[in-house]
Parts: sequence; C-alpha cells; structure tokens
Amino acid sequence: MVLRILLLCVVLLPTLASAEIYKWKDIDGVIRYSDVPPPSNVPQEALYGKKIPRPTVVAPVASVESTTANIANKETNSSTAKTEVKVSDAKTKEEAAKKRAQAAETKKQDEEQKKAELETKQASCSIAKQNFGTYNNGGRISKTDENGNRQYLSEADIEQGKADAQKDIEKYCD
Repeated sequence: MVLRILLLCVVLLPTLASAEIYKWKDIDGVIRYSDVPPPSNVPQEALYGKKIPRPTVVAPVASVESTTANIANKETNSSTAKTEVKVSDAKTKEEAAKKRAQAAETKKQDEEQKKAELETKQASCSIAKQNFGTYNNGGRISKTDENGNRQYLSEADIEQGKADAQKDIEKYCD
C-alpha cells in the first residue's frame, strides 16, 4: 500500500513542478524568458506546453580570438548607441515636459484672464441695470457735484441717462 502511494507521488511530481514560461523583449531589445510574467505594458508570449525551437544547423566554428574581438566591438558599439539614445530620449522628454509646463501655464493665465473679464462684465451689467432702473422709475433724480452740492437732473438729462444705461445693458449683459 505504501509502495503504491509512493509510486503515485513520483508519477505526479512532474505535473506539480511545471510552470508557465513567458517570452518577451525588454527595453534594450534583449529577448527574455522567465516563469514570472513581465510588466503588463510589455507584449508577451506564453510558452506553456510549447517546445522552444532549437537550431537545426550547426554553426561553423570560428577562432576564439576573432569571436571575442567581434563580441567586444559589438558590446562597445551597442552600449555607446544605447547611451546616445538614452541621452537623446532624456533630452526629448525634458523638452516635452517643459513644453507641457509652458502650455499649462499659458492656459492657466488665459483662464484667469477670461475669468477676470467675465467678472468685470457681470459687475458692469449689474451697474447698468441699476442705472436704467433709476432713470426709468421717474421722479426727481439728483447728482452731487464736486463741491458736494445736490443738482437735480432735467428731463433731457434723465432721457439721456436712460439711453446711456440702455446702451450699457446691451453692451455688458447677454
């Protein structure tokens, strides 16, 4: 009985050890294989149950010295190119960030200016309506001159003030 359980465990052990394998390219263009999935923004390919293809043709053997020199040259060239790309990407990102900041600041100033203009227009509309109401009520209307003396307006002055208030309403009120 114990032998059967032991045999069953040995048979089922490989199924427990199997894991999903992922394949993706990293930022540097290197193909990576892992049992841990890559970040969600990286395109990936699950290799679970698939066999990884192996080369069918044997590559010719080159001299160790020439191969080592070629690898060193490729690594130097690729690292220099990657550094240049990273520096230019950083400059581009900084410039783009500055442009976005300037655009945001300009937009903010425009919005503040529009808000101030709207408030001024609303205040002017309110004053124009009050003036029109004063001239339209009828009766005697007086103004105070620079000496502090009260002066009553004539009918012509009242009509002129009423017309001016109407023009201001049309100008400042929608």
